[in-house]
Amino acid sequence: MTRSLPLSTDVLAVGAGPAGLALGCALRASGVDHVLVDRAAAPARHSRAAIVHARTLELLALVGAADDLVACGRPGATVAVHSRDSVLLSVDFGGLDTPYPFVLGVPQEATERVLDARLRQLGGVVHRSHALVDVRRQESGVTAMVSDAEGVVHSVRARYLVGCDGLHSGVRDWSGIPFRGHTGPQTFALAEVEMDWPGALDAFTYFLSEQGTLLLSPMPNGRFRVAARVPCGSPAPDLAQVRRLLDAGGPRGAAERVRGLDVSSTWQVQYRLAEAFRAGPVFLVGDAAHVHSPVGGLGMNVGIQDALNLAWKLASVLDGTAAEALLDTYDAERRPVAEGTLAFTERVTEVTTTGSTAMRDDVLSALGSTPRFTSWLANRLAQLDIRYDGSAERVRPWPTTQARYGWSLLVAAEGVAAARAAAEHTPVLVGRADHLPQAVLVRPDGYTAATAPHAEAHRLLGRWSR
Repeated sequence: MTRSLPLSTDVLAVGAGPAGLALGCALRASGVDHVLVDRAAAPARHSRAAIVHARTLELLALVGAADDLVACGRPGATVAVHSRDSVLLSVDFGGLDTPYPFVLGVPQEATERVLDARLRQLGGVVHRSHALVDVRRQESGVTAMVSDAEGVVHSVRARYLVGCDGLHSGVRDWSGIPFRGHTGPQTFALAEVEMDWPGALDAFTYFLSEQGTLLLSPMPNGRFRVAARVPCGSPAPDLAQVRRLLDAGGPRGAAERVRGLDVSSTWQVQYRLAEAFRAGPVFLVGDAAHVHSPVGGLGMNVGIQDALNLAWKLASVLDGTAAEALLDTYDAERRPVAEGTLAFTERVTEVTTTGSTAMRDDVLSALGSTPRFTSWLANRLAQLDIRYDGSAERVRPWPTTQARYGWSLLVAAEGVAAARAAAEHTPVLVGRADHLPQAVLVRPDGYTAATAPHAEAHRLLGRWSR
């Protein structure tokens, strides 16, 4: 039975999709009192996201969710672009500097199931059938009115309100933050099918043809995700229509190998970006803050990374170890990432769906034969290239057994003893890392906070609370 809502909390999060659940896990791991509500009685079965990238898995490992997610997905070694059966470009993820050198094919419902289970393991809960109906700004936060399944409206006071409630975000509307952008000319049909496919089962493949773009993604249990451009206003495809789409634009012989259709839907592409990701005590995360083309499977990943960037900052301010100004860095760091992702996906979508097919194929083939480009693209899709303000670089994760969502100090043997003595009364975990040229203070989200010579590593401990 759903718990009754408390009268007050530190953080009220609205929306229990992947970003909201990831936020809940990170807040629980940080010891933050929070309430997570969702208007739906149960998770949605029809979902768009089906790809989890390396950087997202690195972050989910910090809250203890990555291994279970990998176990229920299908890792893919490559992303390829074909012109029907001719390979134009192939991107290999096997050489990436990450514990997760692959693309993980996994339905969004499975991602949500894993995150929900991890949240419950951490002592959290999703209050389902609870809808946000009003928000009132207060001097020290907000007062939110939340309606439960019986229509009873509860008043909840919160220091901070986080909108993880998607494209049509009520939190964003109440905050007054503009959501600027446009509706794209492309509509995509999405379908999960059972298919006997003799080709590679570890490749996510885009098929380009005069009919448009079609993506074939391997999923667990003999299933595949098919995404194909269709005319605007098209209904969700049935089995016969999925076969026609595969016959028209997919690999030869694929259509007759489809044995069944699980779920299907259509989606009109949107390109929109919130003017700000913060307005006072209100924050926007995931699709509430940014939406774009599904090309590259980046959307859900960016949203989860938003959540893991924000959670530790809320925790630091709430426990008094950081000033309120730290929260401004959420917008400063994450909005440029979303803006860049939007521009990247719009450009790729435009190149692969419009113009001369011959010229497109020539350009992609030339790029595919350039190792520097394919290496760049692998890191771009895996989102291992994200840097904040030019200095906060990603630190290669520790082994999974040492991973946690908290501050870490990595130092060579010469500085370990002094660093551990200095860290005794702090939450910073000191680890030995002889391979690093300098000692590194690592933020809870895995980015560099500060560096120093190994012998002076203990001096970095004064930075964790800033």
